[in-house]
Amino acid sequence: MYNTKVACSYNTVDVFLETDNITASEMEFVRDALYRQELLDILELEEYDEELMSAAIHDLYVRVKECPELRKCMLKTAKRLMTADEEFGLLVLFAYDYMYLTHACICEYLETGKIAQTSVDNLQAAISSKFSSGLPSM
Repeated sequence: MYNTKVACSYNTVDVFLETDNITASEMEFVRDALYRQELLDILELEEYDEELMSAAIHDLYVRVKECPELRKCMLKTAKRLMTADEEFGLLVLFAYDYMYLTHACICEYLETGKIAQTSVDNLQAAISSKFSSGLPSM
């Protein structure tokens, strides 16, 4: 399944208080841990399990593969990694650099049947930006 009620916060300034006295390395560690937990929450998994995660991505792909905006993003990320496998492209869209944007688009699609152009533009810009500067963080 897919939890559209999860609000991604790993990428926001709200993760830390101005009074937090932590290093950049510690901030990165916290953000990474939060990203991983939010990914599990979105996919409704209790713990990381490769088979369950693959099944969840497959089930999600079946639900969103008819969305032209998402298909375009899936194909773009897949092709940049030398494959035409859209489902693999969907998996890449859950990388750290894109998950918050991907999740917003998928939530809109699952809840309304459409995605706001601004949401699509933001995701496409992130994909273009990251791939022009190197591979995405996984």
